[in-house]
Amino acid sequence: MKTLFAIVLTLGLLAASGFAQPSIVQIQNAASNAVSPLPATCGCSALPNAGIAQGSYFSIYGSGIGPSAYQFWNPYPLPTTLGQTSISVTVNGTTVAAYPEFVYSTQINAVLPSNTPVGTGTLTVTYNGATSATFPITVVPMSFGNFTLNEAGSGPGIYTQAYNAKLGTTPNTEVTPFSTVAPGDYVTIWGTGLGAVDATTEGSAPPVQTNLCGSGSTCPVTVWIAGLQAQVTYAGRSPYTAEDQIDFIVPNGVQGCYVQVAVQTGSATAPTVVGNFTSLSVDPTGPTCSDADGINYGTLSTVVQSKGKANVAAVSLLSNFLDLSIIGSLLQWDNDTVSGELATFSQSELSTFQGFTLAPSVGNCSVSAFLQYPPPKDPVLSEVSYLDAGASLSIQGPSGTQPVPKNTNGKGYSGLVGGASIMDLLLGGGMNPFFLSTAGWPGTMNSPYTWAVEPGTFTVNAPGGADVGQFAVPITVSSAAASFKWTNQPATSSSIPRTTPLTINWTGGDPNGFVDITLISSTLTTGQTPAADVPGILVECIAPASANTFVVPTYVLQSLPSTAMSQALEPPGELLVGPASVATSPTTLPSGLDALYIFYHYIEGASVTWQ
Repeated sequence: MKTLFAIVLTLGLLAASGFAQPSIVQIQNAASNAVSPLPATCGCSALPNAGIAQGSYFSIYGSGIGPSAYQFWNPYPLPTTLGQTSISVTVNGTTVAAYPEFVYSTQINAVLPSNTPVGTGTLTVTYNGATSATFPITVVPMSFGNFTLNEAGSGPGIYTQAYNAKLGTTPNTEVTPFSTVAPGDYVTIWGTGLGAVDATTEGSAPPVQTNLCGSGSTCPVTVWIAGLQAQVTYAGRSPYTAEDQIDFIVPNGVQGCYVQVAVQTGSATAPTVVGNFTSLSVDPTGPTCSDADGINYGTLSTVVQSKGKANVAAVSLLSNFLDLSIIGSLLQWDNDTVSGELATFSQSELSTFQGFTLAPSVGNCSVSAFLQYPPPKDPVLSEVSYLDAGASLSIQGPSGTQPVPKNTNGKGYSGLVGGASIMDLLLGGGMNPFFLSTAGWPGTMNSPYTWAVEPGTFTVNAPGGADVGQFAVPITVSSAAASFKWTNQPATSSSIPRTTPLTINWTGGDPNGFVDITLISSTLTTGQTPAADVPGILVECIAPASANTFVVPTYVLQSLPSTAMSQALEPPGELLVGPASVATSPTTLPSGLDALYIFYHYIEGASVTWQ
């Protein structure tokens, strides 16, 4: 596990520099990629555990902050200088030297000493005798980040399972969709940020493993899994400095390939903090998992085992309809898109992937950080090999046919098939809806329109290309799905508290399908459109349509940054709800594909304020 911390994260933010003076642009939790604090321009994501915990791993990014050839520390005692690089942290008048574990010209991984005072302060890096300008840092008692397989703080977390007699797994087996855990199993979360240990021995010897949850009544760690509180049996240091482990029991009734897990820390002396959300694969029968959304990793496992890879196509039909409060005016915005990801996935890439249907397992809420506009891009999609199914796809529906061109970078297909982009909306342009009923569609952008889903069959067509043969795959939007109605929808610009659970009620919807509940909160401020470095949080909850109600837990809402309604061109807070389908597959696959999924998510809502 220890080698994970020394791998250079590929952020695409920085390049090696020969500047004489080191320059810092970002400090973050080494596990969750949360930053402390959030600079105005850092090219980074924002998560709620932005403080750096005493005794935890953290990362520094910049230019000229270390040697051109990376160096590691190993073993004890921990150095305060590595590769002519040292780190100094000053908080409340006290200065401590951090322990560098990995140094390079653009990145440093280090341990923040446990005796660093709590509060706001500054950090400097000295390399080759030159010292950087001071950079702000916030030190907190506890702020846990779960390590993830994609090393970006999102998607499948790094979990290991205890021995499972039924599946024959050995202790410390890594959990993936191809090697699941079951309700009742003991699972270990790996991460950093559970707080200080004995500072006198921290730099000279492995830590003493002390259970912070030896007494349940005083346990400062809560593990939430699919909205349920899991029993924590151990929380504290692993055998390695700054690396923490949390052992818990998977609750009954939990199942899915992308079950969401969040760790909440806090005590009487440490403010409550919710960490990054990661996914865990749970299946009562194992060893592979299947989801109610129609994705079965057992089928993919058979293909991967025989071929070493799987060619998969996932086509999404997405509709977002918003009542917006922009610069004091109310506007209605429809945005209908089709996106096709056709690529070759290895087993490793499938294990790291965040899912083909862009959503967590049913009954779960995912929390993802984004920059500028949601949703964030899955890092795995930049690694896979894309497949050619022709120069352009197309989609045919009750209102006609629209092209879905290949992306300019050659990776997949996407296109606006109805409605408008935000700039087209402001300029009075765009098209009629494609996935929504056009009955009564306004002639001008200020005319009112009642949101209604268009029932019928939509067919995605591909002419065939170098890798994938011709196909025509239909998906039907039933009249039941089109009858969906959100019955307790708040008014535009409503103020919604994040300190109490949020209940969503509805009627209708496909009884075999789902309801998508999407919450968006951006740090966008008054008077600006989102720049490339403006961060935000996207929450997506998936519920069975037949339930007619879903409660978004408080710990999920607390992951959203608070917003204030502004005069910005893009509203910083949004709440949308609507029907979503099971992923359907054709009876006969086109040549070149091992799996093909098509699904829709149609959501509507309004701009809101998150208190």
